[in-house]
Amino acid sequence: MKNDREFRLFKPLRWIAPSILVGAGICNIAAAQPVKAEPIALQVVSQNLQSQNRRPPRPNPPVRETLSYEMKGDELKICKQQGNSEKKCEVVGKGYTLGLRTANDLYAQGNLVNAEVLYRQLIARFPKQADGYYKLGTLLSGQGKISDAIDQFQKAIEVNPQHAKAHNDLGVAMASQGKLPEAIVHWRQAIKINGQYPDALNNLGVGLYQEGDQEKLAEAVASLKKAKELFIKQGRTQAANRVDKILEEMNPASSGS
Repeated sequence: MKNDREFRLFKPLRWIAPSILVGAGICNIAAAQPVKAEPIALQVVSQNLQSQNRRPPRPNPPVRETLSYEMKGDELKICKQQGNSEKKCEVVGKGYTLGLRTANDLYAQGNLVNAEVLYRQLIARFPKQADGYYKLGTLLSGQGKISDAIDQFQKAIEVNPQHAKAHNDLGVAMASQGKLPEAIVHWRQAIKINGQYPDALNNLGVGLYQEGDQEKLAEAVASLKKAKELFIKQGRTQAANRVDKILEEMNPASSGS
């Protein structure tokens, strides 16, 4: 997606938060990749073997079984395949809800390849369901594919203009591309849809502060204080503490309630 206008921020854009994925257990952060263990070099000591030093034949490596999911019509199938053998699939359930929940579980487990495939199959089969686009956008955003993520968030909003999380995360993606004014529009819309949405309130406050317009400073402070109050009610102490730090940066007197 090409930027129509470039916006230069007067200080680094920080503290912008995407929506927390309900059920996925993440905060639009890329799923943690497994740490690869460093190979350990083993020193093998040669010995005189009575078999004329012939090495025993190496055992064939075990054939890996790969699992994947497919959405065929309304049926969700789990497929297993060993090596080059024929893939075998069996139906595990039906319907959009099960398919979406399975894709979310795969995403939460870090299985991004299968999650993306299933999200795309869900979108193809159920194009009028906004969450498929939104979840795919979240996955792509976590991979740094911001323009592709923006496309998916926009499609989610086309299907459901009242999708507050899609507006919020679209704003986050646009802000990362330097489109702060456009991002603020979407954060305002998310709050209009859900006035008790602390992530969008936080982002609006930060965005207004980053714009550097002193006339909007009071609105930024009010938005951040409301976000802090809601974070506390939701038990999100770390998020509330981050808001305190933002308020202290803006004005030491602003952090008090």
